[in-house]
Amino acid sequence: MDIYKTLEKNTGYLKMRLLSLVLIVFLASGCSVNPNVSLARNLIKEGDTYFSTGEIDKSIEVWTEALKYGQTAEPYEKIVMSYIIKNQLDEAEKWVKTGLIYFPNNVNLSFDFALISFYKDDFFTARELADRVLKMNEYYRDAHYLKGLMYEAEGNILAAKREYVSEVNVNPGSRRAWTKLRELRDE
Repeated sequence: MDIYKTLEKNTGYLKMRLLSLVLIVFLASGCSVNPNVSLARNLIKEGDTYFSTGEIDKSIEVWTEALKYGQTAEPYEKIVMSYIIKNQLDEAEKWVKTGLIYFPNNVNLSFDFALISFYKDDFFTARELADRVLKMNEYYRDAHYLKGLMYEAEGNILAAKREYVSEVNVNPGSRRAWTKLRELRDE
């Protein structure tokens, strides 16, 4: 008789474990109980598709729509880079500043802001932002390279070389940093 009670008790336990496992798999697979998260995710993917076909304006429109269903850094990053590609730096700066309000420690948005400042010839701000990026992630790809470009533009070749060497140390595959070091070899 005790065996039947033990078996019945263990069966209930196994059912609960199985249900827990199914729930974990469901949540880990990216499914969400919140339909807005799922909708935002789908819109981000749709924007990616437009971007990959060269429809940058349409991708920006879709990513902007995705923000209505959930605040994540990803659409901001994509919108900012799209405006940088289009060379609409004022619009890119507006979006990066908005993104940094919601995600102040986002290293990608901080780097994008440094890049925008560099393109606008605001080297002081760009260098401060690049330093901030490196404080957040000392191995961030292209941060030292960007600083090297600024120093080179200002005529400080020695500091530029140091930054290019730092970039190569962080990112040995950086062809641009290697090329710059070869160009400045005799300087």
